[in-house]
Amino acid sequence: MTAAVDQILREVERLSDGERVELRRALVERIPMSPDLTDEDFAALAAASFRALDQEEDSKGA
Repeated sequence: MTAAVDQILREVERLSDGERVELRRALVERIPMSPDLTDEDFAALAAASFRALDQEEDSKGA
């Protein structure tokens, strides 16, 4: 990982939940989907999203 990407990720970690949502929406609007992401990449991203949702539900006592 480059230093620039590492710095951006550290800054993202400091954002509030609402700011992160705003950032994700802005990125999706500005960065076109590209062929450099494989099906495995998408599967890993989906799995991470589902884990985060499960953790959120568990923390709410659902």
